[in-house]
This record gives sequence, C-alpha cells and structure tokens, in this order.
Amino acid sequence: MSKKTAGTALKPVRVGAILALVVAGLLAIVYWTAPEQTGRVVAVVTPQFDVMRVQPADIPLSLHSQGVAEPRSSITLAFRTEGEITRVAPAFEDGGWVEAGDPLVWLERQPLELALGQRKHELASARLHLERTRANAHMARRDVSAKSTAYARNEPQLQEAEARLEAARQAVTQAEADLERAVMTAPFSGRLKGVSVSQGEWVTPGQALGQLYSARTMEVRLPVRDDWLALLDERSGILGAATEALDIQVALSGRFAGEQRVWRGVITRREGGISRNQMSWLIAEVAADSSPVLLEPGVFVEAEIEGRQLKEAVALPRSALQKDQTVWLVDESGKLQQRTIEPVHSDRQHIYLTSGLAAGERVLLRGSEMLGEGMQVDVREVDVQPVSRPRPVVSQMDLGL
Repeated sequence: MSKKTAGTALKPVRVGAILALVVAGLLAIVYWTAPEQTGRVVAVVTPQFDVMRVQPADIPLSLHSQGVAEPRSSITLAFRTEGEITRVAPAFEDGGWVEAGDPLVWLERQPLELALGQRKHELASARLHLERTRANAHMARRDVSAKSTAYARNEPQLQEAEARLEAARQAVTQAEADLERAVMTAPFSGRLKGVSVSQGEWVTPGQALGQLYSARTMEVRLPVRDDWLALLDERSGILGAATEALDIQVALSGRFAGEQRVWRGVITRREGGISRNQMSWLIAEVAADSSPVLLEPGVFVEAEIEGRQLKEAVALPRSALQKDQTVWLVDESGKLQQRTIEPVHSDRQHIYLTSGLAAGERVLLRGSEMLGEGMQVDVREVDVQPVSRPRPVVSQMDLGL
C-alpha cells in the first residue's frame, strides 16, 4: 500500500474522533451548568364548606297562593215590564260609577198608569161582586132547609167572590210596583259594564240593559293545597264547623294601572270539600279602604296568607336537603355525619323542622353526593338570617290550570 492510500483511509477515523470529543464536551458543559433539581412536595387541601349553627325559634308561616279579583256583588239590570225608553241617565254607560238610589233609565209611564187604572177598576168590580154575593147568601140561608146543600146556601159563591177580591188587590199592588219601577235605580253603589240601551228603544221584560258590580268589596278565590290547611291558625275555625266568619289576614299584591300595588284583605270563609287535585279554596274579601286605589275585577293577584307559628322550629335552605331526605352535619373535630330528617313543611326556599336537630349543631348549607361519612372538612360558619314569612309555591298544576 502506498503512502497516499494509507493517508486517505485514516482521514474518516480522525473526523469521527473529533466529533465524539465535541459531543462529550457539550454534554459535560450541560451537566455542569444545569440548575440543581429540588423535590416538590404536593400539599393535601381539605375541602371547605359553609355551615350554619342550629338555633330553634318560633317561625311564623305564610301560605302563598294566587287568584283573580271578582266583585262580591254583581247583578244584571233589567225591567220587569215592557215599554219604550224615554230617558237614559248620563252615567248609564260602560265604566260609569253610580251611587245607591241613583236613577238610571226611565220607561214611558202612560201604559203603566193605564194598567194601574184597569187593575183598580177590577178591584172595585170585585168588591161589588162580593157585596152582591154576600146579600144573596144571606137571603138563601133564610129560605133553605136543614138538609140543603152548600151551593144552595151560597157558600162556594161567597168563597169565589172573596178570592176574586184578593186577586184584584194583588193585581193593583203589582201594577203600582210596575209604575214605581218605571224608573230604574241603582240597588247599590258600583260600576257599570256591558251597557246596551238608548233612548227610544223598546225593551221587553227581563231584557239585559247592563251589569252593575260593587267595587267597594271584591272577592278573590285562593286555591291552597289541602294539607296546608293545618298550617293555618286553628283558632280561626278553618277546620271546624264555624258559625261565624273566618278572620285570617291576607296581603294581596298585583300590577294595576302600570304599578305594583298592595291590598289588605281578610279570608272570611272556605268552600266545602276538596277538588280532584286535592286543592281547597279560600275566599278573601277586600274592602275599598284597604288601598288608595280600588281593586278592579280581573286583576291577577299574589296572596300571602297568614299562617300559624311553628314552635321551636328550624329553617334550613333547601340546598341542605339531599335526595334521600338527609342533611350533612359537621362535628367539632371537622368530620362529616349524615342524618335523616322529617320536615314538617317546605317551600321554594326553605325546609322546616320541629325535631331531628339539636341547638348548636352545625349543618352544611349545600350538601353533595360526593361527600362521605367521616370525611374531614374545613368549615366557615355563616350567619343565616331567621325566616319571617316564607312563600310556599302553588304551581299551575296545583291550580288545575
């Protein structure tokens, strides 16, 4: 082998050695200049929950319902006789307000005066007929024998004459009443609606001329669940055979004339029985002086019915109740305990207990299915304000709508 050939074979070996030395040097530099590695400790975080301390107290309940205002008194205005309308009062129109005794519509009087004259003539004829019959009966009794019939003694003739006289008297009384009613007057104070009559129109007996309803006293039918009746004050007689009107306070609120308004009312009676969907109906009366603005028919109102007090009761937020009717308690060492409870009542925001929890115990305000018995937790006590007037909810299904 020549020198030239040997030099050519050794050249790749030298290049590889140089590259190896460079890589080794770089690795050494990276090793010696790398930051020192430290171990990382993972901290175990204990979950934190809000709790409230049980503080039994007397809690006044309030039942929530809703309904539509209707007039307590409403009548259809009509004449008992036929005739021509000769005059209509300016207030006799839709929305018109009238006071008790105000004249509203006038009928033509002449036909009624003629009818009264005829009835008086018939009365005079009946009197004359009775006197003639009495005279005939007196003469007949003088000439008949002891075995004569009642007809021979003119007894049935006398009874017929007396009955005719009485009928004539009643006819005169009726004609006088018809003449007096030729002017239709308002039987009570209220507002008119559905008015349909004008001067010169001929009306028949019983023809509806309009409706009058009393706006001074309105009524609202309030549906409540049958089991809620026990939550009302038993002193009101709601569950007994009360001989006097009930006296249960109720606050009604609704939107009227562009504003939210409040009316005070009193539940005076309860309709007997229950409906197919286990609902009872309470009747609330609203007087005119309950608000500066009168409650009008058709106004939808929400009702807060005054209930009885739960003695030494506890109100918990609904979020504390689990699906299996349990709540989570936290003992003083921070461990969880699960307890089954039996609420006596519940509404949209709260559940109410009269037993099952002791004063001072801590209850989780929001439970979870992920929790377990004996789990260690951190807690933060929250000052929950006492419940004054909760609002149970009536759904459209409860109302039967």
